[in-house]
Amino acid sequence: MKINLAGYLFYNILSISLFFLNFDSTAAQVKPSHMTFSYVDHPVITHEVIPIIERAYSLMGIKLTFEMHPSSRNLKAVESGIVDGDVAYSDLLLKGYDTLVKIEPPLVTSIFVLLCLPDVRCNQEVLFDDNNVIVSTDTTHKGLLSFYPESLSRSFYTINNLSIIPKLLAQERFQYGIYVFGNSQVLSSDFQHLKVIELFKTQTHHTLHQKHAFMKDEISAALQLSMDKAKSSLDDFTQ
Repeated sequence: MKINLAGYLFYNILSISLFFLNFDSTAAQVKPSHMTFSYVDHPVITHEVIPIIERAYSLMGIKLTFEMHPSSRNLKAVESGIVDGDVAYSDLLLKGYDTLVKIEPPLVTSIFVLLCLPDVRCNQEVLFDDNNVIVSTDTTHKGLLSFYPESLSRSFYTINNLSIIPKLLAQERFQYGIYVFGNSQVLSSDFQHLKVIELFKTQTHHTLHQKHAFMKDEISAALQLSMDKAKSSLDDFTQ
């Protein structure tokens, strides 16, 4: 009996290729046992959102590590795969990162505000006046540029640490600053003498590297359960 050697070799090569293709596809869908998330140093993130994230992933049997990153580097770290995702990021600031996976539901409403010293003019017009030096992070400045069609002041002074901006104003190192509140957040007593002007609101979502997109629905369900648990605990505490 003659054997078509070329056909035989082709068949075996094709079978082996399909095997490894199927193996890689299956392996890519395996749920990890551990993940690392970046986060911004902000009281709402550290005290409210991270516990919600931890509880959600615990329900899925996944252990987490958290790495604090300057706000301008978080999404770049996710996009490049240095970390698996970011704890929570404003939707307005996600523009341009189309490869990242946004997880529903939204975790918190972010409120962009203008902070001012007590004895200076304090309104939205300040944002467009080149005579006013305004401290903000690189990221929040980009958010303002995305939101406002008008040209902003050229006197913004940008840093990489959002959490210290109220302190910089309290020390009178700046007269104006851009800060981001959570919807339930209030300024600490050390900063309550500052004027606060609300600029706009945006939703904040948990984000993932695209390699974890296959877990999107499961994570969404776990997040909703975790948020419901947090709300129930808060309701019980306030009753």
